[in-house]
Order: sequence, then C-alpha cells, then structure tokens
Amino acid sequence: MIEFKQATLDKETIDQLLELSANWVREDCSFGIVANAREDLKEPCFIALDGNKIVGYTFGHFYVKENKTSCIEIGSRCFDVDELYVLPEYRDKKIGGTLFKMIENFVKNDVDYITLSTPTKDYKKALKFYVEKVDMTFHSAYLIKKTK
Repeated sequence: MIEFKQATLDKETIDQLLELSANWVREDCSFGIVANAREDLKEPCFIALDGNKIVGYTFGHFYVKENKTSCIEIGSRCFDVDELYVLPEYRDKKIGGTLFKMIENFVKNDVDYITLSTPTKDYKKALKFYVEKVDMTFHSAYLIKKTK
C-alpha cells in the first residue's frame, strides 16, 4: 500500500530524493535534466512511500509574476511545480495524480495559479497527465527543430 505525506527534508529523505533524481537522469525521458544537488530540493515537498522507500515526489516554489503573459497578470501569486517524478515501475497507479493533488491542496489558498513546464520527451503522456488527469490548461508550447 502506497502512503503519501508531506516530506521533511531530513538526511534520509534527501538521500532518497537525490537518488530518485539520478534515476530520472538515467531514465533519459526528459531533455536536459540533470541530477539534483541538496540545494535544488525545496519545500513544500510531497512524497509517495512504499514501505520506507520513496517511489515518487513533487516539490516546487512560490513566486509573484513579474512580467505579463497572455494569461497571467503582473502581481499574480503563483506556485511553480519544479519536479514531479514517479519511478517507472510505479507509474499508472495514480501516484503522480495524488502527489499533484496534495501539492495543489497545500498551495491553493495562497496562490492564483499553479504553473509548470516540462522538458519531457513524451509530450503525449505529459499532456494526457497534466491536462486530462490533473485538470491543468494547456497554454503554449515551445517547439524546436535542429537544422544541423
């Protein structure tokens, strides 16, 4: 049975989160992802546990929008989801959605928007998860084509 909770960034939790981050890099499913160092980890942080093993996590940071966009006004209070990761063998078990909902419930009274960007190599799965499963709105895409 998977247990979900808000994490305290103690040594044991940090060590497991850093290993999960390194696993994400080895998985090679996102463009340009690099393994976290201790200073990259932030609170609030929520984790999914299988026994004592962390199998998924999410964390992010609060900010105030400084530049107007087509959908977010200057001065809007926002929370950016920096990372949401679940080990491959634990995916499709509603762990990612539960982690997202936990962080959403934690920040929703303090912000106007939850934001994120994703460097995923599988945009179809990312869109299905973020738009269909956790009810985010697709706003824009940054596309590239290498010419040489």
